[in-house]
Amino acid sequence: MKKILMWTLVLLVSISLVGVFSLTSCKEPEVIVETVIETVTETVEVEVQAEEEVSFQGRVLTLASSQSWVKDVDRELAEEFGKETGIIIDFQITPDPQYIDIMNTKLNTGEAPDIFLWAAGTGLRQIEDNLFDLSDEPWVPRLEKWAYDSVLSDDGKVLGLQIWSIDGWGMLYNTEIFDEYGLTPPKDYAEFLEICETLKTNGIIPIWEFPSELWHTPMLVSNTVHVVANNNPGTYDKMNSGELKLADIPELVLAVAQIKALADKGYFGEDYMSHLWTDSIEAIGTGKYAMILAYTTFQMEVAAAYPDSGAENFKMFPSLEGFTEEGDVNSVNIGAGVVHAVNKDSENIDLVRAWFEFRTKPENLEEFYEGRDDLSVSSFTGVEMETLESMRTMSEYVDGNMVIPAGDLMFWDRMVLGKYIEEMLVGTLTPLQVLENFDVDRGKLMELAE
Repeated sequence: MKKILMWTLVLLVSISLVGVFSLTSCKEPEVIVETVIETVTETVEVEVQAEEEVSFQGRVLTLASSQSWVKDVDRELAEEFGKETGIIIDFQITPDPQYIDIMNTKLNTGEAPDIFLWAAGTGLRQIEDNLFDLSDEPWVPRLEKWAYDSVLSDDGKVLGLQIWSIDGWGMLYNTEIFDEYGLTPPKDYAEFLEICETLKTNGIIPIWEFPSELWHTPMLVSNTVHVVANNNPGTYDKMNSGELKLADIPELVLAVAQIKALADKGYFGEDYMSHLWTDSIEAIGTGKYAMILAYTTFQMEVAAAYPDSGAENFKMFPSLEGFTEEGDVNSVNIGAGVVHAVNKDSENIDLVRAWFEFRTKPENLEEFYEGRDDLSVSSFTGVEMETLESMRTMSEYVDGNMVIPAGDLMFWDRMVLGKYIEEMLVGTLTPLQVLENFDVDRGKLMELAE
C-alpha cells in the first residue's frame, strides 16, 4: 500500500508542477513548488503514522504483580488502552506471599515479563541491573519530587514509573472507640499505656498484633531505628558497616522490651500468637480491636470491607516504642509504595512506552486516583487528591516532619528479627538477646557482602 501511495503522490506532484509552470506566470515557481511538496510530505507522514498505530493491533504486553497491587481501576484502564491501541495487557498475578520469590527467580533465569510491579526505593535499586532506563521518557519531568526520588538509582537513572502514593506506618486507631471513652492520641508512652489499660478495662482489646507471621512486629523496632537515624545523621552508615550494633542502641533495647510488656499486660489479647495478617481488616473493621500498626492507606481497605465502620475517619499517631518523653518521636519515615519497573530485556519496549504514555495522561491519572481511594498523594504535578485522615493526622503529630530516608538500612531481614521476637514472647530470649542474636546474623551478611 505504501509503495502504491508513494508512486501516486509522485505522479500527482509531477502533474501539478506541469500545470503550474504552464498556467501561471505571475507567481514565483519555486514558491509554488515548495508549497506542493510540503503538502505531499505531510500526507505521506500522516499515512505512515496511521500504519504504525495499526501495527500494535493484537500485540501482547505482559505485566506481573502481587495479587493485592492490581485493582479494578487498573484493569479498566487496560481495557480502555486496548480499545485505543489494540494492545492487550496480560496481567500475570501471583498470591502476595509468593510474589517476590517468584519474580526474583524469573529475573535470575531471564524469564521476567515486560513490566512488573516492585517496591520503590531500596527494593528497586537492589535489582537495578535488570531494569530498563526510563530517564528520557517524556513523562519524567512531570513527576513530583518525592516520586522522582523514589525511582532514582544511585547514579541518577530513572528505574520505574511511579503512579502510586507516599505511605507511612503508624498506629491507626478507631476514632469512634476513642471518642466513646474520652481518649486522645498519647503525647508520650505513659499515656499510650493508659489508653491501652482503659480499653482493656472496657472489654476492648487495645492492639491487633500477629507475631507468628514474623514480618510485622519488627516494624515497631524499624520505626524506632528511623527516628534515631533521623535525629542522628550517619546512623545508617554506622549500622551498615557494623560499627554500630543494634544492641548498643538504648532506644532499640527499650522498644523490644516494651513489645514484650504489651503482650504480657494482655494488650494484644489472649490468643495473639494465632493471629494472621489476613484477618486484620476484620479485626479492626468490626471494632473488636481498637488499634493496629499499619500503613496510612490501610484505613480505606477497612472502609471498603466494612462500610459502616467509619474507617474513613480513623486517625493515626506514630509508633512510640523505644521512647518515653513527649516530643521524642519527632519524625515519621514514609515510603513511596510500588512502581512499574521494566525488564531491560523486554522485546516490547515500544508497547511499554505506549502504555506508560497512556497511564500518565492527566485524565487517566485522575481516573486512576478516583478508583484508588486507598492512596493519598498524587505522584504527578497538576493532579490533586484528597489527603487521608491517617496521613493528615500523623503528619500533624510530628509537625509535618514526614521523611523519605536519605540512606538505606541494609542487612535488615525482618523475618529473622521477627523470629527472635517470637522466641522472646514465648520466654526463651530476653529483649537484649533478641538484638544480640540479630547483630550476629547481620554481621554474617556483611561478611558475605565484602
